[in-house]
Amino acid sequence: MSRARDHDGLRIFVPVAIHALFVRLAPRLEAAAGRALAPTIDLNPAIAQRILAGEPYDIALTNPHHVADLVAAGIVDGATHRPFGRTRLAIARRALGDGSILTDVSDIAALLLAAESIAYTGAGTSGPTFLAAMARLGLSDAVAPKGRPMAGVRPVVAVAAGEAELAVGPLSAIISSPGVAVAAIFPDAVGSNIDISAFLPPMHAAGAAEALDVLTDTALDAQLASFGIERAGPSWGV
Repeated sequence: MSRARDHDGLRIFVPVAIHALFVRLAPRLEAAAGRALAPTIDLNPAIAQRILAGEPYDIALTNPHHVADLVAAGIVDGATHRPFGRTRLAIARRALGDGSILTDVSDIAALLLAAESIAYTGAGTSGPTFLAAMARLGLSDAVAPKGRPMAGVRPVVAVAAGEAELAVGPLSAIISSPGVAVAAIFPDAVGSNIDISAFLPPMHAAGAAEALDVLTDTALDAQLASFGIERAGPSWGV
């Protein structure tokens, strides 16, 4: 899932999970950088793969566990690698019901077991994170027949259209998707949080460092929280 680039702009890789937030932040980033942005929106693993394959960029965000290989390959300046935020794995349903949000593991398990279909992103970070969580909870065999792996943002679209009962994905993506509501948020105990960090290439383009400073500025914390993204805490980092 990529967008066309304006090659005169600051080339930035943005995960699908925070696309809606990025749209809100873009004017502030452009003001700090003193130039326009040229975003490419893609899944977290695909961003890492594209950079590793040599695709040029000026600033990027993806899961921190991908970055070590990029630093080792000499295509990320490790000194610029900073935490951006954490979003939790969540479950979406159609925007109906009483608005309650489940957070207890047993309640979440019951919700999944009662569902007829569960959509998730097959090639992104959230899909494998969900499947790993099901394995840890001993629910893999029961949930697998209901699973509907899909591309990109398709899982929440399928729920909004009534094509799937539930969708599992990053809280940040579910909150910003029309036609769906948050049904459940996986707690820390499940180990399914999704971290995102930001970094620059070894040769920094003009304005890139300034944009990175804005992305990691605590002044954005409240705005990020409204999109379901928590800032880095003492238990995680890069």
